[in-house]
Amino acid sequence: MLQLRSLRRGIVATRLLLGATLLVGGMTACADDDEVVTAPVVSTNTVAVTPRVSSLRLGQTQQLAATLLDKNGATVSAGAVTWTSAEPTIASVSSGGLVTMLTTGSTAIQATIGGVTGIASIQGVAGVASVAIAALTRAVAVGEQVPLSFRTLDAAGNTLVARTVTWSSSVPTVATVNADGVVAGIAPGAAVITATSEGRTATVNVAVEALAPVNTVTLTPTTPTLAAGSTQQLAATLRDANNNVLANRPITWASSSATTGSVSSTGLVSALVPGTFTVTATSEGKSGSLIFNPLLNNTPLTIAGPLNSAYSWFITVPAGATSLTVTLAGAGSQDPDLEVYRPGTTTPACVSEAAGPSESCAITTTVSAGAWRVRVVGYTAYAGVTLRAVVTP
Repeated sequence: MLQLRSLRRGIVATRLLLGATLLVGGMTACADDDEVVTAPVVSTNTVAVTPRVSSLRLGQTQQLAATLLDKNGATVSAGAVTWTSAEPTIASVSSGGLVTMLTTGSTAIQATIGGVTGIASIQGVAGVASVAIAALTRAVAVGEQVPLSFRTLDAAGNTLVARTVTWSSSVPTVATVNADGVVAGIAPGAAVITATSEGRTATVNVAVEALAPVNTVTLTPTTPTLAAGSTQQLAATLRDANNNVLANRPITWASSSATTGSVSSTGLVSALVPGTFTVTATSEGKSGSLIFNPLLNNTPLTIAGPLNSAYSWFITVPAGATSLTVTLAGAGSQDPDLEVYRPGTTTPACVSEAAGPSESCAITTTVSAGAWRVRVVGYTAYAGVTLRAVVTP
């Protein structure tokens, strides 16, 4: 029994020794494998190149700068920068990072610092090969402004946009030109306007003529009726003595009764209350007028108004008229009153204040030619009342 136990102990010891040997060998083998397969070292630094994107024309240069940054974006001091161009035939780069555009196309400029590389994108765009200005088909009037039509073109004749153009005039005392290519006539004569872009120029001849004076002013549309609360946009056409339309002249707008109808500085008419009013446009001493809501001979007009209202209409009486009769006719207990005024006067020639809606004024003496004013006063509120004026030749 003792010998058997000793034999078993030997076997166990041998197995333990063998296991230990295999374990050590395995560890050695792993160590050998680690030495053969080495994991790459990944840098957390980056290189920022500024500007990152540039568009350059042929021959233009751009100075680039490169900075090494850590993973937190902080600047790292890491020595010199190596610059290279991915397409050196398109754009070259100096050892100091100065890019020169050689032709159209695009390329990447690489900046390497301490083994880390960043890039900038460079795009070559066509330069201006020529400038074209459309000729003026007529003379510019003194005081007039005329925009010039122009284009910048590449070598293939394609239009280039967003190119800087500078303008000049050979005789600024005759014609000037602003930064947008708008010519202004200053005095009679001739001048040459020049446009320059990227070293390329074009010219256009400009003749300046004396300003033709305004001879007539015409308002359109000529619709005479405009209800209270409504608006109407008017246009004023200016013509010279030869009936040529004139542009860019100052126009002054006015209303004969701002409480009845108003007009804006651009000719927008607003009818405020019932009644007649005249809108006038004036330029260089010449005027054109339009009468809104006139009272026409023997033409009934249905009117209404609130208590204490006072609305005025005008009727034109021709020369030679022998009488003017104005009447109000309505129904019920409403009571508008009637007043009639001779042209240019403030004292009524006739007043009718009868009870009820029916009133009448007959003028048979001194029936002068001109615009007679008919005034209706609301002694009470009224509606559906007929106003009529009859002129007898």
